[in-house]
Amino acid sequence: MLLDFDPSDDLATVSDGMETVTLLRRGSTPGSGGTVINRALRRAISAAEAAINTSGDVHKNVPSDGQHTAATVVWHLPVAELPVAPRLGDVILDSDGQRWTIVEIKCATLGVRWRCDTKNVAVAFGLDDTISVLKAVGTAGSSGSSESTWRTWQIGVRARIQPIAATITSSAETAATTMSYRIFVAENLDVDHTCCIRGPDGTIYTITRTIGAERIGELQVIEVQRTRSGSGQ
Repeated sequence: MLLDFDPSDDLATVSDGMETVTLLRRGSTPGSGGTVINRALRRAISAAEAAINTSGDVHKNVPSDGQHTAATVVWHLPVAELPVAPRLGDVILDSDGQRWTIVEIKCATLGVRWRCDTKNVAVAFGLDDTISVLKAVGTAGSSGSSESTWRTWQIGVRARIQPIAATITSSAETAATTMSYRIFVAENLDVDHTCCIRGPDGTIYTITRTIGAERIGELQVIEVQRTRSGSGQ
């Protein structure tokens, strides 16, 4: 007896719990729509599997305490809905709005689905703050001079704000403390000298430099400062 087998129906016929997700291409414009995939399948990865998969790559290792497996998931994406292969660094946005960065890709089941090993860096690295990015917009002043106002560019960015140093300056007239911080963010932000960061409590941070935006599965780090005068303003 001959059995008909169509591997293109693999996910739909043998798997429960399909999920609609969006694939965001690495380097795409913030807020762009991405590619909607209706039949994605999420599979948890065990601690043993995670240890094997990351044993030779220190950049994929994440903290333990239960975060190791919670931050690592395998996604199966049907080629029928995604004919152009996903790439390392692309992000799968799940139905709960969580971001999963693709760190490894394989073509599986006779080439009809993409197996994507992913990391949720917000969970892996404890990004428990939410920040906004502001951009300066030039306007003409009353005297014809150029002035800047701030507009919100991105909101709801998962982050962790970590103080690193305090510099105190003083003179006969005034004293000030400049605090330096590192802000670890879940998604790469194309920030420059026209941007600043607003913390969850409304604090405004001046950006001094950024680090690591090209490291797939790792965190971009934004170094910032804020200055307080002796009066606390």
